[in-house]
Amino acid sequence: MSETNLTNSVPDPEIPAGPKLQEPRKPDKIRYTLRRKSFLFSGALLLIALSILFRLIGYWGFWSHITSTTYTQVFLPVLCALLLIVFLPVFANHGLWMTSIPIVLEAVFFILETGHISVWWVKAVSILLYIVISIIYTMTVFGKIPSKWPLVISIGVPLVYHLAVQDRTSLLEASSPDTLVAWMPEISAMSFVLALLLITLAMVKKVTTYGPPVVDPRADLAQIRDLKYVPEELEYHSMIKARREKKKAAAASTEPAPPLPEGEELLLEDPEEIAPPTPSYEDES
Repeated sequence: MSETNLTNSVPDPEIPAGPKLQEPRKPDKIRYTLRRKSFLFSGALLLIALSILFRLIGYWGFWSHITSTTYTQVFLPVLCALLLIVFLPVFANHGLWMTSIPIVLEAVFFILETGHISVWWVKAVSILLYIVISIIYTMTVFGKIPSKWPLVISIGVPLVYHLAVQDRTSLLEASSPDTLVAWMPEISAMSFVLALLLITLAMVKKVTTYGPPVVDPRADLAQIRDLKYVPEELEYHSMIKARREKKKAAAASTEPAPPLPEGEELLLEDPEEIAPPTPSYEDES
């Protein structure tokens, strides 16, 4: 007999490939919502309503003589405020990006307001600031910016500077202070900006994570074990070893086994043990 006949010539079956453990990861989806029952949300709506009231008081009687200034100073900011009052409760949980429409229109209004500024660099900085704020707000509500704090800083810092420096200087250095009615358009604009700051602080970020599926590689071990080829000799010896271990455990549970002399092995005569199967080999011709 040749040595090649001593081994089984049947090839091992191929193990089917399991599911892929890694898949292309999708980017996390970020969206913002508003807590409608919070103090910030209620305060923002109140300030927006007050901005409409203050502007109407400041331009009271505008309907008697409507000009192009009336459209830019009255109709446009009032329209933006009304849209924001409607959009905020409706799209607070879903579709907050809709509020970017009145915010962009309000930025257009503030840019038109810079027409009375005589210093060119102050005018250029103001226009650039309004454009940047509108862009940051739009990108934030669309989920392109992962944090709301850049928007808070871009709104809060100019607001504090305007109130603490510009408006304060106008009040203290004016030779003849303006009346309260004359200050109503300015108060209306600052009320709207403050409301926008409160809206930003009330935003809550929600992240939806898309990751690879969690696959337990041990789930297919039973199937792989069944498909694995085990030679008859190894299967026989495993069966005999398991039977001997079972009888040893049964004997140890009934009575303690006597100590064995050193250098000797325990020989168990098991009548149930069967002889290993005699493999049939074919002689090479």
